[in-house]
Amino acid sequence: MAKKIYEDKSITEDGIMDMSLKQAEAVKKEDLPLDEMPLETIRDYRLYNEAACRLNKKLRSNCYPIKQCPIELHPKQRVKFSNNDQSIHPVKVMLSNHLIHFDEELTPGKVYDLPECVVHYLSEKGYPVWGWVTLPDGSKETRKINSRPRFSLTTVYQGSY
Repeated sequence: MAKKIYEDKSITEDGIMDMSLKQAEAVKKEDLPLDEMPLETIRDYRLYNEAACRLNKKLRSNCYPIKQCPIELHPKQRVKFSNNDQSIHPVKVMLSNHLIHFDEELTPGKVYDLPECVVHYLSEKGYPVWGWVTLPDGSKETRKINSRPRFSLTTVYQGSY
């Protein structure tokens, strides 16, 4: 009996998924002209930028600019920002690429809602640590063996216990 109910439920959920997929495929945003493309989600910005790059390459000019997604649309993560250099001074964080333009000062010890791409960028920043590496032929070479992190980002979880 429970198996039949589960099968009936999965069929209805698949029907809902099929219906929503058909609706999404009916409105292909890639086929719209660039001037008429809606820019409401991160995916819309990605599709717009891909189409703009394609047209710029085809026209061999830079007629269509690349548009960065606003910070409000990016998924956020609540983190406590700390500077491992034991400094209490604010740190200027500047990240500008095809995804985002982020330019703010972060004070160590405070909690921020940062976009996930900025959290990843800050967690990758570090001081290189160099060391001697022995190669298979017996010679030695200096290489970057790891990096000491400059910042620590602690995820802050909120919920009712």
